[in-house]
Amino acid sequence: MWSQTIVVSRLSVLLPLLGVSLLLAAPARGANPEAAAIADMRHIRKFVAVEVQTQGTAEKLGISSAELTDVTRVTLLNKVPGIALEGSSGPSPDATERLNQLGFFTCEVWTVGEQYIAAYHVDCSAGSYTTQKTPGSLWNQAILGYGPKDEVSDAVRKGVRAMVELFATTFSNARGDGGGR
Repeated sequence: MWSQTIVVSRLSVLLPLLGVSLLLAAPARGANPEAAAIADMRHIRKFVAVEVQTQGTAEKLGISSAELTDVTRVTLLNKVPGIALEGSSGPSPDATERLNQLGFFTCEVWTVGEQYIAAYHVDCSAGSYTTQKTPGSLWNQAILGYGPKDEVSDAVRKGVRAMVELFATTFSNARGDGGGR
């Protein structure tokens, strides 16, 4: 069969029904917000929130939030050795680490359609807890695609795995460039 996937970086994506519109989003502050996000990654010692949420028709298409979260956690553990994963709810109030040592990786999966053709948008963000409150300083990537409803579930799984692998490469490079341990 056929399917189409578009990789989107720093773009806001709207899916009005199955028509696709792309709107450019300007960085919030600073000359290079990605450099700030990468610099913050050097300090991360463990990830305390790793989660994938689904919206729209995802569950009807066989796309499970719990399954995608498990795939994300396993892929992150395999691709970023030496970094611990704990819980999926965020930093503990009694944590001894500073917030910039605690990382997160979250994805949202939106789907539209449950008949023959379905569209999907996967948007993943990651970084340290200090960067969540600073606009434009997160690592963020998104993919947009569509295809037969029977193939969308696999395409979303592959897309989420690819996003985790891309982040793992960025994260490893950041830690190698400045040494964060």
